[in-house]
Amino acid sequence: MHRRDFLAACAIVPLVGPDPFLRPADAAELAAGRAIERVRPSSPDWPSDQAWDQLKQAVGGRLVRVETPLAACRQPDGLEACAALFKELKNPYYIRDQVGVTQTLGWIDAWTYQPSVYAVAARQASDIVAAVNFARERNLRLAVKGGGHSYLGTSNAPDSLLIWTRAMDEIIVHDAFVGQGCSDAPQQAVSIGAGAIWMHAYNAVATKSGRYVQGGGCGTVGVAGLVQGGGFGSFSKRYGTAAASLLEAEIVTADGRLRIANASEHPDLFWALKGGGGGTFGVVTRVTLRTHPLPDFFGGVFASVQANSDAAFRALIGRFVAFYADELHNAHWGEIVNLRRRNTFEISMSFQGFSRDQAESIWQPFFDWLKASPADYTITSAPLVVAIPARHLWDPDFLRAHFPQAIQTDDRPGTSPDNIFWAGNLAEAGHVLYGFQSIWLPASLLTQGRQEQLANTLFAASRQHPLELHFQKGLSGASDEVITAARDTATNPDVLSAFMLVIVAGEGPPAYPGLAGHEPNLANARNEAAQISRAMGELRRIAPAAGSYVAESDYFESNWQQSYWGPNYPHLLAIKGKYDPQGLFFVRHGVGTENWSDDGFSGTIPG
Repeated sequence: MHRRDFLAACAIVPLVGPDPFLRPADAAELAAGRAIERVRPSSPDWPSDQAWDQLKQAVGGRLVRVETPLAACRQPDGLEACAALFKELKNPYYIRDQVGVTQTLGWIDAWTYQPSVYAVAARQASDIVAAVNFARERNLRLAVKGGGHSYLGTSNAPDSLLIWTRAMDEIIVHDAFVGQGCSDAPQQAVSIGAGAIWMHAYNAVATKSGRYVQGGGCGTVGVAGLVQGGGFGSFSKRYGTAAASLLEAEIVTADGRLRIANASEHPDLFWALKGGGGGTFGVVTRVTLRTHPLPDFFGGVFASVQANSDAAFRALIGRFVAFYADELHNAHWGEIVNLRRRNTFEISMSFQGFSRDQAESIWQPFFDWLKASPADYTITSAPLVVAIPARHLWDPDFLRAHFPQAIQTDDRPGTSPDNIFWAGNLAEAGHVLYGFQSIWLPASLLTQGRQEQLANTLFAASRQHPLELHFQKGLSGASDEVITAARDTATNPDVLSAFMLVIVAGEGPPAYPGLAGHEPNLANARNEAAQISRAMGELRRIAPAAGSYVAESDYFESNWQQSYWGPNYPHLLAIKGKYDPQGLFFVRHGVGTENWSDDGFSGTIPG
């Protein structure tokens, strides 16, 4: 750290105090603060029309008054338009192109989407600089939206000015990248604008350039947001997290400066952007990520099994736990096993570095075990092992020709043929969450002495609610190189020793309060939320102190500082105080928000 950076960080050390996870009252006792209230449209201090016109000129006319497409449903003659809208809300590319809606419409009893007042539809960094300066000088609530995916509603802020980076989606592949001010050897990399999504990034890097970049599994997630949240994909155990792949970021900070953050320039900010949470330290305009050679194949193993009794289902879970510990707990394997209702066991595992025959031979003993007990198990979907030349995994033309059932397409007239998404992600488009909780489970549970306890716990939790076992979202089993790189990120270090992330979640189709015929079912939602909490309670019995993945976590998480960032939180808090001492960038349960209201309008800042 440079001396001036060290001194600036030291200036806010009193905010950290002896307890790194402060309650608001504690912080007030440790540092003199002053109250701040963001300006709303009802306030006399709200900017005048003339002021907004000046901002519009400064951003080349790209200031828009935000109108949500949901408004069509409130018109007297809007029945047909409303029906068409709710159909479009199952198309993530439609949602991506709308400033007035997000991928998740809400979370029952937590938040409901409400549009900002104005948005700067940024096309270049100078647009973002102008918007940040305008918000800071006029004390406005500021929100940031890129890909639009956020279960926690971080891009949702009524009465705010929104910075919308959708149009900043340029992707540039580098053969020999060296970061600004760095003396490292040139390396292959890709620079991606803040508005780009992973499906397009993978297509540019893998299909067209023959390389691999570590990103997310859901192709319509925004690139920049995933990196800042940590970033797990199908092959994280082999290539690490997206955050650990970050080589450089361009970011507009709260003072309106456009900065380059990398290992040499602003290294503290660079570290914070590697998993410290999106929308917290500034507006990222571009990220540059290292790329890797492609393996020969990417592949998957798919099957569905029905256990014919509870006892058989418990035995199946135990058999799989042992099988995973012996054969799959390594860098080759990732993705998901689902424990569904009615004792259904669904396998949807990914692999790299193997041929189809090699993958089949690894799984054969497991499937033979199932077939040996026909009275206990019915294989409802026969085992399918697929290996795809790695360059074609995200190739729209290849997928349409060979695996049309695996994808959905943006069916709007005139849209790009590259606008595809995985069929398995269809439910997420326009959904409403009923509950969502996650927990990293440590690899110590895979030891011989604890496998039975693990299996018993998974079975007990599955009696309460279906479970998703995400093996790509834990780094135990990865190489030392991957572990070392992930250790140098802001993500909770629990991930280093975790072999999987268990997600317990429930959702419903597109819905919105007050829209006749499209209102959420509150009774069902609350009942499912209670089931989710009971299931997570079972899991916490075997990992009471385990952390959670910030991008996929509980809106109501009380100990979020420890859960999301663990021992990294005090350092993140110091960096937040250095680059954004006035708390201009706010996301609920983001770094430095202990002294703020949930809506980000009322807070206490140093001074």
